[in-house]
Amino acid sequence: MTVSPLVRDFMIRTPVTCTLDNTVREAISLMEAHDISSVVVVENPQGKPVNILTHKDIISAIYHSMLDSSVKELIDLLKKENLITVKEESTIIEAIRVFEEKGIEHLPVVNDKGNLVGIITGTDILRGLPKFAFIDPLTGLENRRFLEYLSSRLHIQKIRDLYVLMIDIDDFKKVNDTFGHLVGDTVLKSIADSILKSVRTYDNVVRFGGEEIVVILHRIKERSALEIAQRIRKSVESLKFEKYPSLKVTVSIGISPFKISLTETIKNADKAMYKAKEEGKNKVVLLK
Repeated sequence: MTVSPLVRDFMIRTPVTCTLDNTVREAISLMEAHDISSVVVVENPQGKPVNILTHKDIISAIYHSMLDSSVKELIDLLKKENLITVKEESTIIEAIRVFEEKGIEHLPVVNDKGNLVGIITGTDILRGLPKFAFIDPLTGLENRRFLEYLSSRLHIQKIRDLYVLMIDIDDFKKVNDTFGHLVGDTVLKSIADSILKSVRTYDNVVRFGGEEIVVILHRIKERSALEIAQRIRKSVESLKFEKYPSLKVTVSIGISPFKISLTETIKNADKAMYKAKEEGKNKVVLLK
């Protein structure tokens, strides 16, 4: 079961820092000495970050003749916003969202006490791209690309005791139409988390497309596969959304044992899922 890698796995652990009392010229010297494009500004020796200086800020300092001014004076002049940070235990997908939403290029990393422990940039993420090339950015589940990879692996293995679940959120279009797509995204993520908690660590949970999720259950018998499917169904049915108490969601689940290929098994599970829909939704149907 793959989940999104953590920021701590990608970050640079020794960020270069300066204080508010340092001069801008000293900050530039640090950038040059370490061949970096930013320096994190900390308020005290304990390392709590308060801002960040980038090459763009240095250009502004040159324009305003502030090379010998303090870093604090430059920050005040530029009216730089409060520093945006990310926790080391956050997922890399969460960091990417911050980069995109805030339009920033450097993200200081802090621990639970708010102390600086690292820094991460888009370049750092690209270096580690293979670690999350198989991850769906919204849910943190494995993606269709991983299914292709897994299919090729299974093709050369002797398969036994493998079951596939096709899970579809019931009436998901109504959720989007009634509450909006942002709430729909929240529902998807909550269901994804619920499914991950219901399976075993070596199973695979894949966002197949839209509101469809495929689960690959390895080394399992029919009875146990059905038990896991029912556990998933009940777990989703019991989900509550604090801001939207009237919002209830269910899933229809189709199950099929492995036959011929992963592609064919997914097709069979899909047929079983549609049969569950026809029988009234919020059901589990096995197609042997």
